[in-house]
Amino acid sequence: MKKLDLNKLEDEPIEIQQAVAFYASYTINEIRVTTEEKHKHYIVLEKAGLLEPLKSVVEP
Repeated sequence: MKKLDLNKLEDEPIEIQQAVAFYASYTINEIRVTTEEKHKHYIVLEKAGLLEPLKSVVEP
């Protein structure tokens, strides 16, 4: 699995920046989001090799 250097986040594609920002906000602020929103950002990070594929994820 690939590692992400948050000090160089601005060098990553915008989709990855947005997904990281989404999950950071979601984790810190405990905001309410839909499963579809979480899935959209998870897939971006999964395709980039930053997260392990979830075999039990149900497509929204």
